[in-house]
Amino acid sequence: MRRAVRGGAAARRARLGGVWLTARGVVFVVASGIALIAAYALGLRVLLTAAIMLAALPLGAMLLVRSHRPKLSVTRSFSPHVIEAGSAATVTLLVRNLGGSATLRAQWWDERPWGDGHTTEAELPVLQPRGARFSRRGNSTTLEYELRPPRRGIFSIGPFSVRMSDAFGLATSTFSLGEPQDVVVTPEVVTLAETGLSVSAGDGESRLVQRRSAGDNDDSITREYRTGDAMRRVHWRATARHGDLMVRQEEQRSFPEARVLVDTRGIGYGDLYGDDRTNDFDSDSFEWAVRMLASVAVHLRRYGFLVTVEETGTPQIDLDDSAQRTWHDEVFLSDLAALRLTTAADAELVDFHDSEKGRGSNGPIIAIVGMPDHDMVEWMLRRRRPGDLAVAFLVQSTSSLDALDRTFGAHTGSVLPNATELLADAGWVVIPVGSDDDHAAAWEAVVFETGRSRVGS
Repeated sequence: MRRAVRGGAAARRARLGGVWLTARGVVFVVASGIALIAAYALGLRVLLTAAIMLAALPLGAMLLVRSHRPKLSVTRSFSPHVIEAGSAATVTLLVRNLGGSATLRAQWWDERPWGDGHTTEAELPVLQPRGARFSRRGNSTTLEYELRPPRRGIFSIGPFSVRMSDAFGLATSTFSLGEPQDVVVTPEVVTLAETGLSVSAGDGESRLVQRRSAGDNDDSITREYRTGDAMRRVHWRATARHGDLMVRQEEQRSFPEARVLVDTRGIGYGDLYGDDRTNDFDSDSFEWAVRMLASVAVHLRRYGFLVTVEETGTPQIDLDDSAQRTWHDEVFLSDLAALRLTTAADAELVDFHDSEKGRGSNGPIIAIVGMPDHDMVEWMLRRRRPGDLAVAFLVQSTSSLDALDRTFGAHTGSVLPNATELLADAGWVVIPVGSDDDHAAAWEAVVFETGRSRVGS
């Protein structure tokens, strides 16, 4: 879960709600001081009068701005309410004046936890006072701006900030209104090639096929007519072809299964960075893995697969067995918005030798991992049954998609140097990728590598 801290002088002033002189107001005060000194030095009463007037204008502006601080209500809404990273959403703000006097000229902005920390400042229209019993015309206004989160996470948007000034622009008062609202930013879902994955074949050879969750009349098969069969089930073309009365028999529709394994241990990613004090860690390689997890899971479900997700770290994706057939993409992606790396200390709690989990499942396995150590490789090998198509995306911090040589090169720490060879020898299709590689290209590499494996065999 990613929450950025709002900061900056503007944000602090907004929270304090103080009154400040503008540059123009400071000039007036300085000019007043100079006129006052000159008045005593030259003995001119007119300069003393000018000094008093120059000082009175900014001071009066400060009192005006402070006394006319309005009472405003702010209602914020998002469309869509769940945003995909990198895509745009419209934020609508309904601002209403609850006070008994019209508002002054003002600028507004909304705080956000990326970029410069806030949206572009814009003019807030003058709002008329609220009536005794109901709102009157001009009492409220609707403001809109575009929100484009750069990364997934759960972010706080707001509060709504206003800077009011007098007509001469000598003083301002900055304050915040309302509470921040959380917005869920899901990982980007990349469109993958329309090549579903395989269900285990009886001869041990896995082949790329397409399956859909709902069938039609083409799903049917025929058999010979039996006493009691309804005539409406007669398949006339098959009857003409066979010379015997044939009836339509619906094929039992099944949901092929697919498992997606994802490494959520911080120890598995070489470009890990973060803060030990907040226990918040991140990695560009892990972000690539999360986007691939989202894309693969959504893609397989659209082609009729019953998808289960297994994490190497403490489980964070809440999909129980009863919900696997019915979970909506939005619910799943919202879980991924808050998916985070577990620390090295948490990794000690993971039982990699829970070997029986998942072994009874049929269908393809897609593993998305960082730089695997010995325990990780053993854990992956135990998940594959003979004949299952197993694909491992091994994510590195540098690109290697253009050279699919099944090698990792030199690594440090607990990384297993020959992990790719061990997996490949055990029947896995290994796709080394980098954190800057295109996800669709990595998916297409699965087709290329499986085809090369069949030709080589």
